[in-house]
Amino acid sequence: MAHPTASMNINRFSNSRISELRDANDFPIGDYQRLPVLKLEDATEMLNSIVHKLKKYVAAAKENCNKNSNKLTLDESAAIYLYTMQSSFFSKLNETLQTENRNALRPWLPFLKLLITALEKLDSSKSTVWRGIDGNVSSYFVKNSEETWWSISSCSKNRDLVRRYTGEPGTILAISTLHGKDISAYSATEKEEEVVLMPGTYLHVRNEPTECIDDFFVVHLDEECEQR
Repeated sequence: MAHPTASMNINRFSNSRISELRDANDFPIGDYQRLPVLKLEDATEMLNSIVHKLKKYVAAAKENCNKNSNKLTLDESAAIYLYTMQSSFFSKLNETLQTENRNALRPWLPFLKLLITALEKLDSSKSTVWRGIDGNVSSYFVKNSEETWWSISSCSKNRDLVRRYTGEPGTILAISTLHGKDISAYSATEKEEEVVLMPGTYLHVRNEPTECIDDFFVVHLDEECEQR
């Protein structure tokens, strides 16, 4: 069973169905690159009618985020904090990223521009990170197959944490990263040891998923050198 207290955060580190992961990564996020970098309040202005109490969450993010960074502006730091807060903000974003209607992403693009700009400023992390999927979906990952993840994908360095957020039996992805962004110092929950995979992350399935830990099947993926 999925961890009973994980309802707010579960979709950051796991998916209840393989289709959720596929749908979120089928297509590029959209033409956010051309947008200017805005203050957090302005970047989320179009989302106030979509996310209940968003102004409250934005104010909390600006107040509680890491203000001591020499890499990020206050608004960039607050964007990461807002992304990781226990609120409906992430669930709404995640839901929209999975829809086939890419026009639904338009109100989110200014925020995504701010968030991705912040992530790009952080050092790349080479480490093994974990992400979960409910059920045994290991057959979907074929040895030597390759795929591009177009969405923003949250993982954790803590395998046990991901297992708690994943239903049993389940599948956990062990991903060897080259360009992962460790956001622990900017997260609302630092102990989650969160690493974000950037849009366009190119992954290679290392081998057939034969390893099993307790009730979890393990699939090993390697990030390739170039992002597409």
